[in-house]
Amino acid sequence: MKINKKDFLNLKTLLIQGSITSGKFSNKEIIVQLKLNGAIQTERQTPKREIVHLLKTENIFLFLKNHNFYIDTIQDIDAYLEDVVETQAPRDTIQKWRKNGKRDKSDSLRGLYVSSLEDIVIKVDDKEFRVLPTNGVGYFLFYTQKIELAPETIIVGVENYQVIWFAQKYKKFFQDKNILFVVSNSYMWEWIKEIENEYIHFGDYDLAGINIYLNTIVPRLTKCKKHSFFIPENIENLIKEHGDRELYEQQVSYQNLAVNDSDISKLKDIICHYKKALEQEGLHLL
Repeated sequence: MKINKKDFLNLKTLLIQGSITSGKFSNKEIIVQLKLNGAIQTERQTPKREIVHLLKTENIFLFLKNHNFYIDTIQDIDAYLEDVVETQAPRDTIQKWRKNGKRDKSDSLRGLYVSSLEDIVIKVDDKEFRVLPTNGVGYFLFYTQKIELAPETIIVGVENYQVIWFAQKYKKFFQDKNILFVVSNSYMWEWIKEIENEYIHFGDYDLAGINIYLNTIVPRLTKCKKHSFFIPENIENLIKEHGDRELYEQQVSYQNLAVNDSDISKLKDIICHYKKALEQEGLHLL
């Protein structure tokens, strides 16, 4: 089955947010097959509007495997798009993502994806390693490597690989020089459990992004000295003028999300008031 970039992104949205409108999918056969394998159910709201609800996450990845895509996580979807769809990928790169009988499991993409705003030093397997701020470049640290940070290094968790590759575009938002951008993935979630450094979450300004921070990230930050959700001072105007109403409508299931943090509560109120949401990777354009 042919699955284009748009539909991979739609599957990612479905996995993260739990629902999406069926009209977003270019290939309607995807919805048919996901219903058959029990991954989703659909709800007709109007004659022209149908909502797809996620039932079983694992069945989404089973569907992909059945169509010869070796994709097991949301992070794999991002990496596949980066490796294959966004570039003129060579045959060996494409084959890496295509399921075959000789490859049952691989940990090749497990680890931390990082970049920086300034030249900073971290320790990898007890040896100093320089993370250099270079446009279009990020670093991958394999999961078996021991990674240590200086106490003053601030971890900024991001939800999109584009922020890693082009971190310099976001420099105007962060005044501290000791910033290490790290992609939020399943390995990072385990890694931050042992981190004492300050953590800033730089996520999407939508209800799903707030949910990820409060219910996935914060419970793991038991040792860090300080943590926060980065919110620009002009976030209300940004959401009002540039927010996406359709993105908001896909996340109405999070409207009753419990929020105790006053700043995040204000952000949630702004999102719900304007019924719009703003994705992180577009922030530098505004």
